[in-house]
Amino acid sequence: MKSLMLFALILGLSCTSCGEDDAIPRLACGPDIKIVDVIVDPTGDDFQLLEARITDLCLQVTIEATGCSSQGWRMELHTLGEVAESQPTQTSARLIFDDGVPAGDFTCQAQIVETYTFDLSPYLTPQTLPTRFSLDGSDAPLDIE
Repeated sequence: MKSLMLFALILGLSCTSCGEDDAIPRLACGPDIKIVDVIVDPTGDDFQLLEARITDLCLQVTIEATGCSSQGWRMELHTLGEVAESQPTQTSARLIFDDGVPAGDFTCQAQIVETYTFDLSPYLTPQTLPTRFSLDGSDAPLDIE
């Protein structure tokens, strides 16, 4: 119990200079968006985007694809890093899906739903916000404040 009280005291003293205006570090919400020069495999394997939403600078996407399970699936988010200087700015990215099955190999035909989360903070800085974020393959852009 004494150790816990000592820890709380040290924590309180170490934050005497903390103010309400100080930036609070944000925890990463998933793998970072990848800023690339060229999107090498623009198609990847087939999937259907069911939902996309943004909270803070975390993009969460829910997809559906066929397979035996989602265990071997990989999803990456790529952008060319371009930001159109409009008001609000406009940005875009592409989801690249790999179902883990080599092309031409047989896979189960079960419909499986999986959710992935990506951290947009390395790409969308305060200077680019607010922005209208378009996800290739989705008809509805997402507004990020």
